[in-house]
Amino acid sequence: MNYYYHPNPTSDAILSGEESAHAIKVLRKKVGDQIHIMDGVGGKYVAEITEANFRKCGFRIVEEEHLARSHAQVHIAIAPTKNIDRLEWFVEKACELGTAQISILLTKRTERKKMNLERLEKKAISAMKQSKNFWKCQIGELTNYGNFINSSSLQTPQRFIAYVETGQEVALHKLIKPNIDTLIMIGPEGDFTPEEVQAAEAKGATAIHLGNSILRTETAGIIAAHTFNLANEL
Repeated sequence: MNYYYHPNPTSDAILSGEESAHAIKVLRKKVGDQIHIMDGVGGKYVAEITEANFRKCGFRIVEEEHLARSHAQVHIAIAPTKNIDRLEWFVEKACELGTAQISILLTKRTERKKMNLERLEKKAISAMKQSKNFWKCQIGELTNYGNFINSSSLQTPQRFIAYVETGQEVALHKLIKPNIDTLIMIGPEGDFTPEEVQAAEAKGATAIHLGNSILRTETAGIIAAHTFNLANEL
């Protein structure tokens, strides 16, 4: 079943240009045909096409259902990779796994200083539709690490920071507890600095490792998200 995305499907009742083209030109939908829509905040809808225009497909809602979040949420805060394709891959796969929020961190050792938030949003929407999670992952702007550490994100009940410098860190899967909203911070290829780790620990975060292998940033992010899912039996 194909789903289309509309953030507020009861308002203007017109699909975006890209979604309209897919419905009308690719799938050959016509007036009177039914389509399925998700709004990214738990809403799923059955709609009837009222205008078969490939630039602006009009519709009206005939059925709707709203799904509540049924489990704890994970927030992955991650430094952007030097190769933007790897960051986009991470966003896509993390969203497929049901990650609720992704923050992009500008740390001392971050090599990439700019990113295209619109492209990441498109990856998140595509992953939501493919996985049928019905809740769109929230993607944050590139944020200075110091500002992030002092934000409300560090009030998340369960907080971890991935770090491999000392060799004393405990594996995430041994510490993570189920049914608790969780923040996991992932550093750049050069890792967090000791000062950055200390700042996170001062805010209640626990330093952890993600296994014995040396991982790329995006791989570490996926392992963190998957470990959360395993702990919560998702």
